[in-house]
Amino acid sequence: MSYEFFIGFRYLRAKRKQTFVSVISFISILGITVGVTALIIVLSVMSGFEDTLMSKILGLNAHVVVTSLDGGMADYERVAETVRGVDGVVGASPFTYSQAMISSRSSAVGAVIRGLDVATVGTVTVLPEKMVAGSLKGLDMTPGKGEGKNLPGLVIGREMARKISVGLGDRVNVISPTGTMTPAGPMPRMATYRVAGIFELGMFEYDSSLAFMSLESARKFFRLGDTVTGVEVKVRDIYDADGVADRIMVTLKGNYWTRTWKDMNRNLFSALK
Repeated sequence: MSYEFFIGFRYLRAKRKQTFVSVISFISILGITVGVTALIIVLSVMSGFEDTLMSKILGLNAHVVVTSLDGGMADYERVAETVRGVDGVVGASPFTYSQAMISSRSSAVGAVIRGLDVATVGTVTVLPEKMVAGSLKGLDMTPGKGEGKNLPGLVIGREMARKISVGLGDRVNVISPTGTMTPAGPMPRMATYRVAGIFELGMFEYDSSLAFMSLESARKFFRLGDTVTGVEVKVRDIYDADGVADRIMVTLKGNYWTRTWKDMNRNLFSALK
């Protein structure tokens, strides 16, 4: 028997006249065991909750976002190609970000509408993997003036589909609050879209308030011209996002600005800590 075990057993075992000491030792060990077990369980639950929350948030949102200080980004194709060559970058995809209202025959909801590049969005987000009906390929449909399949596509969340009572292939109206000025006053801009797909990310906020359309449809409807909001970037190591963002700034050498997932979700992750 080793010296450490000898000392331990020496003070755990009680003599015949010192049985009370053994009971105290047992109660002390039991108390420490219960306390450590509770601590381990709480830390495990919180760590698992944080990891799950991070995977859901970062699965849809980019690790780094590159935007232009001049407003819209016109040279987004060059920026995306340059960013893909930066060390630590896995993928890059242009996007637009706007707010509008989506209505059906029965109801209407406010939504954040993001325009995306169908060809490259899969390198940055998990959206293609979270489709439960339809696919993102339906967004590339050429818009037309007819009904049904000739309409431009729109992808919405499952909770939003339940709210406005629509399904795959149904028609919805997208209404922009920034309309056009007419002799009768400002008129909201409205266009009809076809539900090309339904996604489910597992977060109620995202599933009930997000919608996606193709980059071309978003630029046309929101009158963005040839510009986009920015370029989304996925990095190999999320904890090195700050370093990758700095390398992107050095490589681009222009009037650009980068934000990491830590900056965009600072309040949430600070509260978790």
